[in-house]
Amino acid sequence: MKKTVLTLIALCLLAACCITLASCKTDKMKTAVKNGDQYTIVASYDQSAHILSAVQTVRVTNRSENSFDSVKFHIYANQYRQEANSVVPNVYRAKAYPNGDSYGDISFDSVKVDGSPVPYTVEGVDCDILSVPIEGGLFPDSSATVEMTYQVQLANIRHRLGYNDNTVNLGNWYPVLCHIDNGNYTASPYYNIGDPFVTDVANYNVSLTLPDNYVVASTGELIEATKADGFVTYNYKAEAVRDFAAVLSSQFTKLSQTVGGTQVNYYYYADTEPEASLATACGMLEYLNKNVGTYPYSQYNVAETEFCYGGMEYPNLVMITSGSNSYKEAIAHETAHQWFYGIVGNNQIADAWMDEGLSEYLTYLYMDSTGATPLTRNILGCTQTYVGYVDVLSRYYENIDRSMRSIDSYKNDSEYVIFTYVKGSLMFNTVYETVGATKFWKSLKDYFDQAQFTVAKSSQLIGCFATACGEEAGNIFTRFIEGKEVIGTIKN
Repeated sequence: MKKTVLTLIALCLLAACCITLASCKTDKMKTAVKNGDQYTIVASYDQSAHILSAVQTVRVTNRSENSFDSVKFHIYANQYRQEANSVVPNVYRAKAYPNGDSYGDISFDSVKVDGSPVPYTVEGVDCDILSVPIEGGLFPDSSATVEMTYQVQLANIRHRLGYNDNTVNLGNWYPVLCHIDNGNYTASPYYNIGDPFVTDVANYNVSLTLPDNYVVASTGELIEATKADGFVTYNYKAEAVRDFAAVLSSQFTKLSQTVGGTQVNYYYYADTEPEASLATACGMLEYLNKNVGTYPYSQYNVAETEFCYGGMEYPNLVMITSGSNSYKEAIAHETAHQWFYGIVGNNQIADAWMDEGLSEYLTYLYMDSTGATPLTRNILGCTQTYVGYVDVLSRYYENIDRSMRSIDSYKNDSEYVIFTYVKGSLMFNTVYETVGATKFWKSLKDYFDQAQFTVAKSSQLIGCFATACGEEAGNIFTRFIEGKEVIGTIKN
C-alpha cells in the first residue's frame, strides 16, 4: 500500500525526537513515559491512490513474567479487506458506504528484528494479527526492536480508517502491540460492535508527509512542519498515549482556545455553530479538570469529519460526525473519553460500560450543570428506553439476559447500545443518587488517581466507590452488571 519514504524524512524525525514537549507532566505520567514502548513511524500519503506508505520501528520490552517466542501486533487495517468480516453492522452499511462498497488492507514489504529480516506471519481469526518471531525468545525485562515497512490501502468509507469527499480518517491504521494480560497476548479480533480495542500507553514519534493542501488534526504535539515541492512533513511527538490518530482535510478551518495548560483546537468545515462546538469542548475539559483530575496533555483536538457513528475517541483527538443533530452532546461525550479510555484505560471488549457508560453519564452531568438539558430528563429517557426494550424482549423470550457483558456477546448493535450506554448511565446515576455528588466525585477522583495510564479492571473502579461510599455502592454495580437490578420509573 505505501510507497518508498525518503531518508530525509527519517532524519527530520530523528531531529524532532530530541525536542522536549512543553507540557507539564505529573509523576505518574513521567513513570508511564519511562515504562512505555517506543513507536517511531515515518509515513507519507498518496492522495490520488489513497495509500499510506510507512516505515515503523517499535522498541518492545517484555514487562510480563512470561517469555515469548514472538511479538504480536494488531493490524486493524486488514479488517477492511473484502474477505474480512465487515467493520460495520449491516444496519450502518448504507451510511458507511455512500458511494458503494470499497475495500482496503495492509501489506508488508519487510519485517526485521534487531536489524535482521524475520519470517513474519499474518494470523488471527480474520488475518488481523501480525506475529513477529524473536530468535531465542523475549524474556522478562528484555527488549527487542521490530522494524516493518508496509502500505495501507484506504477504503472509501465513513469509518475510523478511510477517505471521503472532505476528510481522511486515520484511526487504528498502523500495527499496534497486543496488550498482555495474565501473561498472554490479548489477540482479540475486530468486532463490528463497539470499540474492540485494548491498548497500553506508549510513546510516539510520528512523521507524516502530505500534499500541502491538507490541514491536520492529530494526536500529540506538532514539533516541526517542513514544506517542500508541494508537500509538508509534519513531525509529532506524543508521550503516554494509547494510540496515534489523525484527520486530514483540505477544507478545515481552525478555532482555538486555552483551558488551563491545554490548547483546545476545533477543526471544522460544515458546522454552522463552530464557536458553540469549541465552547462545549472547552467547557467539558474544564468540568472534568475540576471534578476528576487535570488533563495532562498540552493539546486537545476536536475534528469534524465524515463518520457513520456519532463520534470516535483517540488520545488528544476526537472525531465528530459532520451533519449531526447533536454536536454538543457528541463533543462532550468524546471529551469525557479523554479521561476514561484515554488516561484511564480499560478492556473495551470485556467491560465497555467502564468507558462508554461512564462517559455518557458524565455527559449528562455536564449538560445538567450548564442548564442545557436537565439530568432528570436524560435519565427518564434512559429509563423509558431500557424498560421498554426489556418489556418487548420479555414478550418473545422466556429468559432474558440482562447482564452487562462483553461486546461479542450482544446479538446486535442496538442491544450493545442499550446495555452499555443506556443501562450504564442508569447504573452510574443510581450510584450518584445513592451516595450523593460529593462521594461520587471523590470516588471517581480516587479511581482516576489509582488507574491513570494503566488498563484498569472493573474491580478497581467498583472498589474505589465501595471504599469511599460504602458497600452498598459496590453492590449497586454488581447488581447492574449481573442483571439483577430493579429499575423503576423516574419522575420528570
